[in-house]
Amino acid sequence: MADPLEHHSTRFPLSGRDVLTGGKRLILPALISLAFFLVIAFIARPHTFGTYATETDFYHYYAPDAERIARRQFPENPYQGPGYPVVLALGKALTGDLFTAGKWLSILSAALVGLFAFLIFERAFGYWVGVGAQLIVFVSDQFPEFAMNATTDAFFLLLCLATLVVFTSRGLSPLPRVALTAALTSLAYLTRYNALFLVPTFLFGITLLDYFDLRWRERLKLAALFVGVFLLVSAPWFYANYKQRGSPVYNANYLNIATEFYPELANDNVFQEGTRKLSERFNSFGEVLGYDPARIVKHYPVNFYDSIVQSVTGDLVSPWVGWFALAGFVLALFERRRSKPATLILFSGVVYLLLLALTHWEARYYFYIMVLYAGLAVYAAFPLLELIQARGVLRHPAAMLAPIALVAVMLAHSFTMAKKETTKFLRSHPREVIKACGYFKAANVTGARVVARKPHVAYICNQEWVFFPPVKSLDDLRAWSKDNRVDYITISSVEISRRRELAALKDPRNAPAWLEPVWINDGAPFVLYRFRSE
Repeated sequence: MADPLEHHSTRFPLSGRDVLTGGKRLILPALISLAFFLVIAFIARPHTFGTYATETDFYHYYAPDAERIARRQFPENPYQGPGYPVVLALGKALTGDLFTAGKWLSILSAALVGLFAFLIFERAFGYWVGVGAQLIVFVSDQFPEFAMNATTDAFFLLLCLATLVVFTSRGLSPLPRVALTAALTSLAYLTRYNALFLVPTFLFGITLLDYFDLRWRERLKLAALFVGVFLLVSAPWFYANYKQRGSPVYNANYLNIATEFYPELANDNVFQEGTRKLSERFNSFGEVLGYDPARIVKHYPVNFYDSIVQSVTGDLVSPWVGWFALAGFVLALFERRRSKPATLILFSGVVYLLLLALTHWEARYYFYIMVLYAGLAVYAAFPLLELIQARGVLRHPAAMLAPIALVAVMLAHSFTMAKKETTKFLRSHPREVIKACGYFKAANVTGARVVARKPHVAYICNQEWVFFPPVKSLDDLRAWSKDNRVDYITISSVEISRRRELAALKDPRNAPAWLEPVWINDGAPFVLYRFRSE
């Protein structure tokens, strides 16, 4: 049986895989990942609770679901499977705290992401391309920030890359490789449903790409094995989901699709206000797709194109990396001696982009593409030099340093962007939330229903969260509060940004008689009101 890795190109002097052999080739990448782990762990010391950005999901879904699962209750997050909360619950046994478990899980996952990126691109394009890809991943814009975020992003990315690492490994025969790849694919799917892109990726690799150089009968057997193991590992969740929600594959991501394709129905909001509003209209993917299929067909190519543009020029990677990645994609696509690992990578990236084009842009959704861009950008530097030299330019031996210089520029610009984002993130902690907990503790308040735009105060202070209603005036708020048993309401910049009609409540002197200001923050605008009984 031929080894797919033997077909990989070694024409480029700094991308060959003959630099180091055996276990020695892992020493440098392992040290780089260890250094990243130690640096992020040091930087993350003040990150002791979640910010108002993506860690809102931690207090809204992940931590509560981890507690429910620990009590053997069904998780309530309708957008993702139970994978991440299960790992959080297990991590709590080691850390004693769910948020700490989430933070350290991201730090460890992010460090391993870099190592896996090296392995993937070393197999596809060569040793130094793998090292360069690993370095660029570690300093890509938002990645260091999410390396310490208590969210699914780094962990999910780790699982996705782990499937490729196992599938392209030479240490196992095809049967166990496919079985383990399928199991990891299932775990990724149970963490975030967009891991479905891995299913066509590996079925393509097994059959049409003929990754293992087998006859069609053997290929079809391996494909059946992949599907069978994937379904077997996912079966407990499929059954529980069916019993609880009526469908083994139920999830509410159709609301995310609806906010993108029918923005007028969601008041042009792709976040909670938008999905909550659309949940009153749509109940399934079929209803979303059937509402205006012509618009979806028309808008989808536009969204796909916009996603590619954003991935290159937005906040995912440095523009240097983005543009060279596109060049690397084209060069790899037309490489006559393209390796099977490279073909698998290119195919997976296209499938991923096609799937994600169904929803709105967020850089963290495209971290898998970020990893692919890192490797393709480094790879592009070498054949581009060869193409230039073929035209009689840059023939001097010193020109071989040009690819290194290009990669250095990519790294430097990426590092600058990442440093800015990480600094901004570390300064964004809503410390007034921690201070507000002092009031609840001093007043011996437990189990109170707290109305807020974000769940932080309620969760951290051990109260019950009530999402801020879509009221347009104080009279609306008063009427709503009479119909819903609520005890407190928070007014901060977060609430005012979405409920501008209530801006007067930033100053407690403007509060009506039925709202009693019980705690006022000295720094950032934050007032905790208690509803007076009438």
